[in-house]
Amino acid sequence: MKIKLYAAVAALVLLPAPAAAAKAAAAGPARATATPARAAAAVPAKAATAALTKATGSTRAEALAKGAEWPQPGFGPGNTHYNNAEKRLNAKTIAGVTQRWTLPTRSKSNCATSAAPVLAGGKLFTSDPGGLGAYDPTTGARRWHVDLPSTTVGRLAIHDRKLIVLSSACAISAGFQSNLTAYNLVSGLELWSAGLRKFSYDLRLDRGFAVLDTNQDGLASTVAFRLRDGKLHWLRRGERGDGLVSAGGRVLLRQADGGARAVDIATNKTLWATKANWFAVGADPDGTRFYIDGPGLSAVDAATGRLLWTTTRHSAKVSADRHRLFTNHDRSVVALDARTGRKLYSVHTPQVAGQAVRAGGLVYAASGYRGPLTVADAATGTTRTAKVAATNQDHPPVIAGGWLYVSEGAVLRAYH
Repeated sequence: MKIKLYAAVAALVLLPAPAAAAKAAAAGPARATATPARAAAAVPAKAATAALTKATGSTRAEALAKGAEWPQPGFGPGNTHYNNAEKRLNAKTIAGVTQRWTLPTRSKSNCATSAAPVLAGGKLFTSDPGGLGAYDPTTGARRWHVDLPSTTVGRLAIHDRKLIVLSSACAISAGFQSNLTAYNLVSGLELWSAGLRKFSYDLRLDRGFAVLDTNQDGLASTVAFRLRDGKLHWLRRGERGDGLVSAGGRVLLRQADGGARAVDIATNKTLWATKANWFAVGADPDGTRFYIDGPGLSAVDAATGRLLWTTTRHSAKVSADRHRLFTNHDRSVVALDARTGRKLYSVHTPQVAGQAVRAGGLVYAASGYRGPLTVADAATGTTRTAKVAATNQDHPPVIAGGWLYVSEGAVLRAYH
């Protein structure tokens, strides 16, 4: 593994030994040594603003960092897709956004995919050609890069100054088909890594643990690791989270023989169970309820399993604030009353609507493949003008610190 650091003075390659990295993680902050660069030069973002990196990059990133976080896919443990801290990008400012920079998020290899970007600590983290990297969120300038050859970067998330990465090996003969790895946010230095012998595709962080889907003895299963050191915390054989969601530290898992149960992430205790085949699609921002599907889109008390309301509509993608639940249906985004499940309004999208996202009093949805971004007032459904094109229904937008990040699948575009 090679880590490339990009600074105003020089480009360096750090070559940490796994054993040394493990010792350093146990002893305290890692102290890396540098060797002359042997890799290609940094790939700059395609933007005029990249020239400002030396003079203003750090200052602008620090200013952005004060209110700019999107720490994991879906924003938080509950997969709410709701950034309640966003204030800068709103109904008054959205019409004025323009594209500022772009960067490639994958190579042309059949092995490569694009992982959803995450933000914290004044940096944006994303997959990029040949591995993953840290970028200035306001200029697109690359700060460091980790080479991950023949590897698919599936999920990124941030916890306690660590970048948590779920990746999979492209070679079937690999000893571990997937790996959960922690990197230092500032340097990109590997802190620890845990291998999974079977593929894992989903990841959720909460309460100091990473919960992943996996396979055990041919059964879909769920596993949890400690984020402090990457040690195995628990394994639930034959119990799977079809879309991992945490509501107040509880995950809802379906059982191989039918039914579902809520499990405490920290203690691995079963809190309640049901014979119904419920699976969680989201949670409310306070973590008091699961939004589930199975019988139809419904709300369930996360602490007790009591059904609060149910509908006949179905959806595997929801966004939730404290008053409304947003779901997609064909070419529309539908808003429901979070207390009752009653339909409030719908917003038409030019093509098939993607995952709804909430931030700054607005609701966003990608549209089809390379279709325009749909933006509406979250309270009323009134559409707003946003000159944002080339979206992808499979890649929900990310909004943080007055910036809007949109992926079309292979390219990340930043708007401000």
